[in-house]
Amino acid sequence: MQKLIATDCHISPPFSVLDELPESYRQYFRRVERRADGDYLLEPVGSAMMGMQTAPATKIEGDAAVRVAVGACDEANPSFEPADVLAELERDGVYGAVLISRISAMHDTMPIDADIAYCKVINDWNASAWNPTSTGSRPASFSPTATLPHVCAKSSVAPRWVCVPRCFPTPTATSRITWPWEPLWEAANSLKIPITMHVGGTRRPLKDMTGFVPYRGLGFVGWYNQCVGMGETLGWLTFSGVFERYPDLHVIMTEGYAGWLAFAIQFFDHHWNDSRFGQVQHTMGDWAAHLEMTPGYYLKRQAHATFMWDPAAIQNRNITGIDCLLWGNDYPHREGSFPDSQEWIAKQFAGVPQHEVDAMTGGTAAKLFGITLD
Repeated sequence: MQKLIATDCHISPPFSVLDELPESYRQYFRRVERRADGDYLLEPVGSAMMGMQTAPATKIEGDAAVRVAVGACDEANPSFEPADVLAELERDGVYGAVLISRISAMHDTMPIDADIAYCKVINDWNASAWNPTSTGSRPASFSPTATLPHVCAKSSVAPRWVCVPRCFPTPTATSRITWPWEPLWEAANSLKIPITMHVGGTRRPLKDMTGFVPYRGLGFVGWYNQCVGMGETLGWLTFSGVFERYPDLHVIMTEGYAGWLAFAIQFFDHHWNDSRFGQVQHTMGDWAAHLEMTPGYYLKRQAHATFMWDPAAIQNRNITGIDCLLWGNDYPHREGSFPDSQEWIAKQFAGVPQHEVDAMTGGTAAKLFGITLD
């Protein structure tokens, strides 16, 4: 069995950590409430689609709480305990992992102070529960990301790496795209901390979705839009000069697949160099950076995308380069490859030189995140 490093694994603290939040903030997060006749799962007020303004309660029993918190598939045996999670990953041949945690969806209808407080209690739990000394685990084979608030860039940077929202605010006359986040890019570059941006939520504000009616296939279309939308975020980071100013900043677009990345590089470079459209763009906007190199140069140097099953990305690695592509099993989600990652890898990497397979399924991740399997 090949030993793998997964760049997209999910963990969760127990719902009880939310008891540390001020009572007025708890309503904005999915939580468990203990009642006389049992435990009930409450959804966050104002976060649901279709204009739902109340928090419905569902009685939960057995391991339902941890399954809901992590979003586990039937084949997984999820747990809040790190040792149990590591044992689960080893079933899949995963001996190193980037761990992403959040037990409630971030959304644009909550006060920012509530989200900041939420991230603090989640990150504190991660730092304590996943401390290698307390778990007795391999000290450098895993580490949880630190989650930053939904719309606030003024948060402390994690000691190893951080996970931030994927989408930035739409530029306006007073908001210059990535500029409000400049302290984060500067700190991450200086400390050489990779930043992961995980798919999630919707690309439309929830407040604008009142009356929206879901349709068959909505999940496929929504996820696809999130995937290709990652190219928009990378475009902002490139054309605003963030990647050029901070050459040691690496951004990992997580669970958004990677097949779109080759097209993004090809598209940006063609119009930057060889089209009349590109000549016009060079003259627009006082915020735009005057890049010394082509857009693709920065993307291949500093941008990365994770995937579970993406033969198209593998076939187009001559465009993106090997270092841009990172494999992950998305444990323990239904859409992931767990517990069949070995079979998925063998099939999609058939015919690829082994040293390239090793780089995409662990070698590059080890360098980026400081992970070792010894």
